[in-house]
Amino acid sequence: MSDASGSSSLRGLPAFWATIFGGAGVLHFALPKFFDTMVPEDLPGGQRAWTLGSGVVELGLSAAILHPTTRPKMGKPAALFLLGVLPGNVKMALDWQENEKMSPILKAGAWGRVLMQLPMIASVNKIR
Repeated sequence: MSDASGSSSLRGLPAFWATIFGGAGVLHFALPKFFDTMVPEDLPGGQRAWTLGSGVVELGLSAAILHPTTRPKMGKPAALFLLGVLPGNVKMALDWQENEKMSPILKAGAWGRVLMQLPMIASVNKIR
């Protein structure tokens, strides 16, 4: 979509996902301990490396979605990224179920986040 000047505008779905990925990417660096706990222990390398690496990927996705030239090509990479972090979201939900300090609302919210992953993947696939 272009405006009167011929530049591509950033609205709707691309703006939403650029904000989500950008915000999440920043949070990976601001609150790395929180994200470290989601990284499955069986992955090679340290949890912090995966946390920071996924933060870099999210910032990169945000930047690529913001740019009109790369935006149309970003649906599939964004969907694959969301698919790739699904095991971490499941791990978080399982861990929170066992944590007596977590409220029932947070425990339910963690499973809600897991359930939202498929609609999120479908949504990013529509980025053009």
